[in-house]
Amino acid sequence: MNKNISNVYNLLQEIAWVFGDHGFNGGCCKDLSLVEFMALKRVYENKDFSIREVGTSLNFTKSGATRVIDRLESKGYVIREHSPIDGRVCCVRATNKGINILTEVIKENTEYLEKVFKNMKPEMIYNIENVLKMLVELLQEQSSK
Repeated sequence: MNKNISNVYNLLQEIAWVFGDHGFNGGCCKDLSLVEFMALKRVYENKDFSIREVGTSLNFTKSGATRVIDRLESKGYVIREHSPIDGRVCCVRATNKGINILTEVIKENTEYLEKVFKNMKPEMIYNIENVLKMLVELLQEQSSK
């Protein structure tokens, strides 16, 4: 096994720990688990997103996505609506409350990273961003196979 790949895996685990359900302040995203946060983010970013599409985008089954959407709906962060294109399809839309919590969490995490990166040169931050983009694209490409 390539030692560098093992190191990358371990580093990714450490990053996930900081931004995951444990979080840097004892929680991921206010009253949201990381899974709920990611689902809400996908719903917000994609108009007329069906529950199936939420699941597909997160690599979940439709039933797994339904459970996450149920939790988000019970918290008032999303609502289900019929698709304007096909009334048989149930779409999920972020509520104002959902948009507000999403915006707040992103703002807090961005401010946290600004403090972490405050002494870094802008080109180093740019390099980190590009490497992470490449990694995310590779991982998404692999998970869609």
